[in-house]
Amino acid sequence: MGEVRTMLGIWAADGSELQHIDMRVDTGASYSQLPGKLLRDLGWVPTFPRLLADLADGTQTTVELGEVRIHYNGADLTRLFVFGEDNCPKLLGSDTLQGLRLGVDPVNHRLINVAVYR
Repeated sequence: MGEVRTMLGIWAADGSELQHIDMRVDTGASYSQLPGKLLRDLGWVPTFPRLLADLADGTQTTVELGEVRIHYNGADLTRLFVFGEDNCPKLLGSDTLQGLRLGVDPVNHRLINVAVYR
């Protein structure tokens, strides 16, 4: 599968600003990730204590998680984000994809709407 990228809006914690960020879609990541400094500059703070996380290469690390208000295609919702290092990749993870009811079209390298099942 090729790389899929999308623009995601990140609200400031006080709702005063909406910053659009180019993100790489990573269906293997549980949560979305942005540099912690970027999130803190927008007024967000981690709401979970440091948690153990497995990286794609099999190593483990600890991460900070916090709720962040996002905007995509006319919808606003809150999702958990990893507060990453300053140089970390900007990743849109599976939790955010599911919350936005999006899937990945691997042939056309784009996001698609998916049906809601219950």
